Amino acid sequence: MSDKNQFRHQAYPPVPLSAPSFRKLAVANGDQTDFTRLHDEFGVNHVVLVHGTFMGNDPFAISETLNAIGASSSLLLKPLESLAATLKEKFKPLTDEVTGDVGNYGADFRNLFQQLVGDDPVVELMQPTWTGQNHHFARADLAVRLLCYLDQLQPTVDENVLLWGHSHAGNGFAILTNLLANDPTSVAAFFGAADQDQPHWQQAEKILKHAPAPHPLARCVRMTAFGTPVRYGWDASGCRDLVHVLHHRGQQPEDAITTRPMFPPCSLSAMATAEFGDWVQAFGIAGTDVAFPTSSAVNQRIGEVLEGGLETPEHGLDTKFLAPARVRDLCARWKTGTRCHATGRNLLLDYEPSGRKTPLGFPIEQALFGHGVATTTNWLPAHLALVMQNLTID
Repeated sequence: MSDKNQFRHQAYPPVPLSAPSFRKLAVANGDQTDFTRLHDEFGVNHVVLVHGTFMGNDPFAISETLNAIGASSSLLLKPLESLAATLKEKFKPLTDEVTGDVGNYGADFRNLFQQLVGDDPVVELMQPTWTGQNHHFARADLAVRLLCYLDQLQPTVDENVLLWGHSHAGNGFAILTNLLANDPTSVAAFFGAADQDQPHWQQAEKILKHAPAPHPLARCVRMTAFGTPVRYGWDASGCRDLVHVLHHRGQQPEDAITTRPMFPPCSLSAMATAEFGDWVQAFGIAGTDVAFPTSSAVNQRIGEVLEGGLETPEHGLDTKFLAPARVRDLCARWKTGTRCHATGRNLLLDYEPSGRKTPLGFPIEQALFGHGVATTTNWLPAHLALVMQNLTID
């Protein structure tokens, strides 16, 4: 894996440093696995489950907006702060109830994970959770919260933490690897752009300020990311292990490392049935963020750090006349069909039907355009067995 990334964004398409692994996966693949090896052989003492975009406690910035309005009026401050706190408290449990285990990690997933591995490691849902908003600053805030969490745990090299994330949680992990790599200049630029006075931001800056590069915590962190769109660059020196699990199918020849491009548009039926794998992972690349007015300024500043080195794509006749420029560049990047991350081990999976159906009667492997299968409980044993096969033993 590469190091000295210094928060640089990945190119489209990135060239993986090692060839991706292709395989068909069946739910029975985990049946004979001794999951206690996660602790006994890989030294994992904690597993932290981190949901993706829109599954947090304030995904549409409602509480954030109420707090901003309250801050501008002393009369409204307390009632709006109280309402914002209530909404933030209630939103995540409601989301968990509605989504279940499709595209989200909930109590059932955590409980099954704990049952599989036994008493050690401890498996937990990230608490407090992150907002789940779809922009740079939300993911940067996730990375900062995880850094503070790791510092609180103080794991040793023999007591590892496994971060297990879905979708853009993986891009929060990518930022975290750059923080733990702890290049002084780029880390200072990151915190300078954020310019946050929140306690966890101040604590994170303090954790890194006088530490070596990379930070010692980096050797204690293993990461696995499911369905993470290709966005920020990863720094190999900022973690011990990095495994990407990607839903990928239908490409010929078999060694193709790209997916069916999002542009020109594919048929709705191909998207709905996940004919070529995870469409959300292919969709959510640079240019698809949605920042809210309450965070637009800080999002722009930190975006300049996190999108550093991202080149303007070349345009053909099919994209050069599109407007505005953001849409034009997005469509050109979609054309690449980028699936793999440049850093880490990319596992490209073609899921065999498990027999489970969605409430609408579709195979669960097609849920959320192929993005929802990663978080389902029935696939967890097979996923965990696969991840363990790809972790390193030093």
